[in-house]
Amino acid sequence: MIDKYNREIDYLRISLTDNCNLRCIYCMPNDENFNGINKILSFDDYKFIINCFSKIGIKKIRFTGGEPLLYENLDKLIKYTKDECCIEDICITTNAIGLYDKIENLKNNGLKKINISIDSLNENKYKKITRGGDLKEVLKALNKCIDLNLKVKVNCVLIKGLNDDELYDFINIAKYKNIDVRFIELMPLGEGIKMFDKGYINLKETLDKIDILKTTKYKEKSVASYYKIENSNGRIGIITPMSCSFCSNCNRVRVTSNGSIKLCLHSSEEIDIKPYLSDGNKLLNVLKEVIYIKPEKHNLVENKKSDTKRNMYQIGG
Repeated sequence: MIDKYNREIDYLRISLTDNCNLRCIYCMPNDENFNGINKILSFDDYKFIINCFSKIGIKKIRFTGGEPLLYENLDKLIKYTKDECCIEDICITTNAIGLYDKIENLKNNGLKKINISIDSLNENKYKKITRGGDLKEVLKALNKCIDLNLKVKVNCVLIKGLNDDELYDFINIAKYKNIDVRFIELMPLGEGIKMFDKGYINLKETLDKIDILKTTKYKEKSVASYYKIENSNGRIGIITPMSCSFCSNCNRVRVTSNGSIKLCLHSSEEIDIKPYLSDGNKLLNVLKEVIYIKPEKHNLVENKKSDTKRNMYQIGG
């Protein structure tokens, strides 16, 4: 599917729930309460949506949240995506709480890639950032994913005065485990607005000064720019929505857990697709129409804030 700016839109991110078992300080309010998993969309609804997207050229699907591991049918949805929709590039983004016992089953059902959010390698700091997370459990799950030969990426939101002193520790994780570690710029979105002025770091300026990192161009569709690490197959990536937007290469759309399409992470515009979930032809026509008019770019840099009405945990990144 090609949009009006000649971008191939072939990547779908699906938020399965806005519930999460952590309360990361830049993402979710500490007093946010949930009454179980959001069940606005049924399992059959998700299958219907994925099937329709597969017919218009979606080749990659990432399941997000909130925390996607809290969605009880995740393994079945992965299997359906692979077996019935013939989509091979299936990923999840997770905080890895509870992952250790689930990962083999997810892989056996078709999961190929996994992004794990880790914002500190210091146990006390990790617990502070996540408001209660267990770093040992997360690292144990990370190592199991590597042992199972899954494609693993670690995501870290780098925040001045909080975890920026761990930059080299994360580089060493990438270097010695031969995985990708991606640093993400703090964004003025949701809870991040409160921290942005003091916490924002220009990642390109920061990483360009590190001698053991060499800038490299990889021929892949990605929001990240990558650095090669000397004497390692690991890479360091940076995702820079503030200092260097990647809108011209954006190939994704999002479906929220309450049944709306978001064409841009930072746009307030959403399209409710629930009225079309009983008619495949109508949904296909709607998808084609709205994807074609996907916005050219966001205004995050100019406005210094996101236009979206949602918090990050309600979108899935």
